[in-house]
Amino acid sequence: MNSDLVEFVEYFNRQAYFEAHDVLEELWLVTRGDRRDFYKGLIQTAVALLKLQQGKTAPASTLARRAAAHLQNYGPVSEGIDVDLILGWLQDVIHGRNIVAGGIPLRLEISAR
Repeated sequence: MNSDLVEFVEYFNRQAYFEAHDVLEELWLVTRGDRRDFYKGLIQTAVALLKLQQGKTAPASTLARRAAAHLQNYGPVSEGIDVDLILGWLQDVIHGRNIVAGGIPLRLEISAR
């Protein structure tokens, strides 16, 4: 299991979206091939959620579109991450919903699939 991805999920689940993005950015920089887009989509997801935390829904929506474009070819699950779940969240953000303001934290898990 990819330790950077595990750390990303840990930060993500604590709503530490900047730190989650930071962890994967290092991995993204050294990754070549099609996995690069997967990591970029996860990074952009974290940054979109960070923008929502800051109350910046328009930039969050723009980032959510980009993230969805990068992730759409990796569902339903990639590297144990439920990509379809993330794509659902991103659609909410694209439609202007602040999904981090509801008090119920978004949670990711890494499955063995």
